[in-house]
Amino acid sequence: MKKFVTMMLLMSFVCALLPGIGQAATVVPKLFLDGNVIQTDAQPRIVKSSTMVPMRVIAEQLGYSVDWNSKTREVTIADGSTLIVLTADQDVAVVNGTSVKLDAPAFIDKGVTYVPLRFVGQNLGLTVRWEQTTKSVYLITPAMPELPSNGAGVGAPVTQPAAEKPAADTSALIESINYNGMGRITIKYDGQLTPNNAFWLENPDRLVIDIPNTAFSPEYSAALAAAGSRSEGKIITETLNLKSIRYSLFSSDPSTVRVVLDMAVKSEYQVSSGEGEYYIDVALTDVPADAITEPAPSQVIPVGGTPSGSPTGYKVVIDPGHGGKDPGAISVIGKAEKEYNLAIALKVNALLEKEPMIQPYLTRSTDVFIELEDRAKFANNLKADLFISIHANSYKSTIRGTETYYSRADSKAFADIMHKQLLVGTGLPDRKVRQAGFLVIRKTNMPAVLLESGYLSNREDATVLFTESVQDRTAARIVAAIKEQLKLK
Repeated sequence: MKKFVTMMLLMSFVCALLPGIGQAATVVPKLFLDGNVIQTDAQPRIVKSSTMVPMRVIAEQLGYSVDWNSKTREVTIADGSTLIVLTADQDVAVVNGTSVKLDAPAFIDKGVTYVPLRFVGQNLGLTVRWEQTTKSVYLITPAMPELPSNGAGVGAPVTQPAAEKPAADTSALIESINYNGMGRITIKYDGQLTPNNAFWLENPDRLVIDIPNTAFSPEYSAALAAAGSRSEGKIITETLNLKSIRYSLFSSDPSTVRVVLDMAVKSEYQVSSGEGEYYIDVALTDVPADAITEPAPSQVIPVGGTPSGSPTGYKVVIDPGHGGKDPGAISVIGKAEKEYNLAIALKVNALLEKEPMIQPYLTRSTDVFIELEDRAKFANNLKADLFISIHANSYKSTIRGTETYYSRADSKAFADIMHKQLLVGTGLPDRKVRQAGFLVIRKTNMPAVLLESGYLSNREDATVLFTESVQDRTAARIVAAIKEQLKLK
C-alpha cells in the first residue's frame, strides 16, 4: 500500500533553497530528527544541487529494517506498511510496487547509501525543514493533531495534576484506554460518556474522536504521570494500517479528551458502547495475530534436538502462535486459536520428520507461553532455512477466508508458494498474500511466513478449521509448500 505524505508547498520551498546550498561546497549540513541531532559519521552531502542524506541512518532511527543485497546492489527498507527498494547509481526507486523518480541517483560511499532529501521526506512520512542560518536539515515525524480551543486558535495540552479534582463540567472520568491487539480500543470510564462523532484528518491519515466533558481519573492520571505525562499517552501497535493510538487531555473549556488513531490508510471503523466501556473497532486487514500484551518468562522447547541427519539437510522452524496464558482468538464455537495452531504444527512436524532432507523444530510442542522475541531468536540461532508461524484470524462474523503474510522482500516468493498450497488445504476463500510487519516474520533472518488459515469469528470457517480431516489436509499442503520452496521432490 502507498504511504506518501503530501508536502508540495514545503517541498517546493526546500527545492528552491537547495540550488543555493549547492553553491557552498564546504557546507556540511547537520541532520536533526525531532529536534535531536543524529550522531553519525555519515554526514549529509550536497551533490550538485541536491542534498543527499544517509538512508540507513534515518530509516533505522525511525524503526525501519534495512537490508543490503550486494549481488543486486539493492537496499530494502521496510516497516510493515512501507517497502522501499533502492538500487545504487539509479535514479528510480520502487515504493510499495510503484516506481518513484529520484532528484538524483542514489549512491554508495564507504558502505553508506545516500539518497535525495526530498525522497526521504516524501516516503518516510516526515516533514523536512531547512534552517539557513545554521545550515541544518530538520526531519520531523507526524505530531499529535492540535485541538482548536473554542473554535478559534490552537489549544495546548492541559496538565491535570494527579491529585487534583477534575473540573466541575466533567461528566465522566476515563479509568483506562487499552488495545487488544485485534483492532479494538476499549475506553473504560465512570460516569456519563458522550463522545462526538469521529472524523478523519489527512496528511497523515488519522481517525480522531473528541470526548467532551471528560477527564482522566486521578488514578489514571497518576499512572500516566509515572510514564512521563499526566495528560497524554500512546500505544504502539504492530499492524499494517493501524500504527499507534494516542490520547490527550487537550482542552479545559470544556474539559475534553481526544483519542487519535494513526493510520497508514483510511480504514473501516465502528464505535459502540457497553456498561462503563466505549469501543472503537478498526478493520485490520493485517491484524497482529501475535499480539501479546503481558510479559512472561520465556521458554522455547525445540522438538527433535540437534540435527543428526545429512549435513546438507534443511532446518525448518514451525511456530504455533500464542499458547499458555495467551489463547489468541476465541472462536464462535468456543475453541481457542492456540488449540488450532498447535494441532496443525504438530501434524506438520510429524510429516516433516519423515523427510530425510528436513529437520523440523517447534517453538512450542505443548500449551506454553513464549515471548515473540524468543521465537525469532530461536530460529535465528538455529540458522534455520525456513520459518512458518501458524495462526487463525478473527474480526467480523461475515469475514472469512485464508491469508498468508510476509514481511521482508526475500520472503515474498515463499509466501506465494505457501499460499497456493494453503488454499487447497483449507478449502476456504482466497484473501490473498499480504505484507505485514509482524515481529516473528520481521526479525527472523530466513524466508518467513505467517499463516492466517481462516477466521474463527466466522462459524463456517471455524467449523472447517477444527475438522480433523481438514487439519490433516492443511498440514500436508504446508509440507508440500516447504518442499517446493526447498526444491525437494
